[in-house]
Amino acid sequence: MDESQEGTLLIATSIVVLVAFSIAILAIMLIYRKRRIEHEQEIALMNEKFTSELLQTQLEVQQQTMQRIGQEIHDNVGQQLTLAYLYAQQIHTTDTPLAEKVQGVASLINDSLTDLRNLSRGLVDVHAIQSAGLPELIRLECEKVKTAAHCSIDLSMTPTLKELSPAVKIFVLRIFQEFVQNSIKHSKCTLLTVALTQLEKGIQLVSEDNGKGFSHESSEGVGLTNMKKRAQMIGGTFSLESKQGIGTTMRLFVPTEF
Repeated sequence: MDESQEGTLLIATSIVVLVAFSIAILAIMLIYRKRRIEHEQEIALMNEKFTSELLQTQLEVQQQTMQRIGQEIHDNVGQQLTLAYLYAQQIHTTDTPLAEKVQGVASLINDSLTDLRNLSRGLVDVHAIQSAGLPELIRLECEKVKTAAHCSIDLSMTPTLKELSPAVKIFVLRIFQEFVQNSIKHSKCTLLTVALTQLEKGIQLVSEDNGKGFSHESSEGVGLTNMKKRAQMIGGTFSLESKQGIGTTMRLFVPTEF
């Protein structure tokens, strides 16, 4: 073998070695990238599982707290108000102005007792909320508003909705209740429009009142903060738009895969 052949063989061998080395490096990089992606996916799944378990724990603690408060209201405060109402009813006087005042106090006590009983029932009966579907919960809440607040409600819902977990369902209901209560108490609205819709990747709840609205500078209250926090905890998006003299619109989107 002459020198030219030896040089050609050396070059060819070097090229083969370099190609093999390059392939090996590329294979190592691909394996590393694949393992890194798998590791990131594992971390994401762990975070999702942790968030879900944390939400469930928070819900359980919240349920236990609400049940204790509801039972305390029923057993102690409710009984004391009942006695106060009975005592007021037993007061008899010939003084007409005083009798009217006593009757007024008795009426106030009776109204407060009714409100407390409704509150206690709502706090204690968490199981009923968990077992019902979201459309039924929204419908029942609207019926309560029409009965108690004398406010008209235009409700529309998608015929079939994907089932949400009990935790997500309760959080959506609480957000809706907060908005409705704020609308009735502060906006002086006479009409609430509610739409519950199934979208491709989740459920959207839109509620709008025809109240007086508010300025965004004064909107960051405890209620709004709670609504935002609850929406964030269930992986949803929340927005509140208000125009003074026109009304306020709440939009809540909840992914069904959460």
